[in-house]
Amino acid sequence: MTGSFTARAPRAPRQPGPGPLPAQLVAGGPRPVPAEAQGRPPSPLGRQIRGALAALGDLVLPRACAACGRGAVAVCAQCGAALSGPPILVAPGPEATPGRRGLPPCAAAARYAGPAGSLVIAYKERGRLDVARTLGAALARAVLAVRAAPRSRALLLVPVPASAAARRRRGFDHVGRLATIAAGLTRAAGTPTWVAPLLRPARRTADQAGLGALERAANVAGAFAARPAAARVGDPAFGDLEIVVVDDVLTTGATAADAVRALRLARVRVGAVATVAAVLGPAGASAARPRVRLPTKGVPEG
Repeated sequence: MTGSFTARAPRAPRQPGPGPLPAQLVAGGPRPVPAEAQGRPPSPLGRQIRGALAALGDLVLPRACAACGRGAVAVCAQCGAALSGPPILVAPGPEATPGRRGLPPCAAAARYAGPAGSLVIAYKERGRLDVARTLGAALARAVLAVRAAPRSRALLLVPVPASAAARRRRGFDHVGRLATIAAGLTRAAGTPTWVAPLLRPARRTADQAGLGALERAANVAGAFAARPAAARVGDPAFGDLEIVVVDDVLTTGATAADAVRALRLARVRVGAVATVAAVLGPAGASAARPRVRLPTKGVPEG
C-alpha cells in the first residue's frame, strides 16, 4: 500500500503478512478470503462489538468448557492440553483403511476420542464459535508438522467444503473459518500462507455417521469438484506454492481422498492433508498410532 502518512505514536512491530491473494487465483474464481486470511486483523470497532456481545452472553448464560462443561472458560486447561501435544501421523500405510491409502502425508493435531472430538462437535453442531481459536491453532500445528517443503515456501490451504444444507444449518463455513485462523498463525510462525476455496460440493451425499470405511468411500466418491480457479493453481506458471487440504476430522480418509482426487484432476499437486482430529481404532485406522514429533520435511508414510 502506498501514499502519505502522518506522524503518530510508535507501535509494536507487526508480523508482515503475505500480501494479497495472487491475482491469478482471484480473477474469475471464488471470492477473496476474508480480511483475517489476508493478514489484516479485524477493525477495532469490530473487536469491540464482538467483545461486548460476548460479555453480554456471559452475563445471561455463563460460559463453560465446551468439552467437559466445567470451569468458566470456553476451553479449560485440561481439555486444551489434549490439543497441544505433538501431532499424530495418520498418513497412508499398510495398516490404513482403504480410504486412507490414496492420501498424501496427513497429520492430525489430536485423537478424536476425548476432548478434541467434543470440542469439534460443540463448535460445528452446537454453535460454540468461542472454541474456534483453539481448534484453528491445533490445525495450524498439524499443517506445519506435515508440510514437506522448506518453511520459506508459501502455503495454500484448501478447506474441504461442507454441503450446502450443512452450511445453511450451521450458519457458517466451519472448516473455512478454522483454515483462516490456522493461516494467520502459520504466517505468525514465519510462513506466508493463504486460504483458497478451490473445491465445491458436486453432488448430495448421505450423512456419514454410522457408515463403515467402504460405505463412506462409496458415499463420497465424486462428491467434490474443483472450481475454475484450481486450474490456474495447477498451472506451473502460477507460482511455487505447497497445497495442503485441511478438514476438521479424518475418520477413514474417504472425504479427504475425494477432495485430493478432485484437485488432482485440475492438475493441482496436493502436498499434504492436515486435520484437527483423527479417528484412530476400529472406526478409522486399524490400529491406534502413538503421537510422534514430525520432521518439517520428508515426512514418511505412517
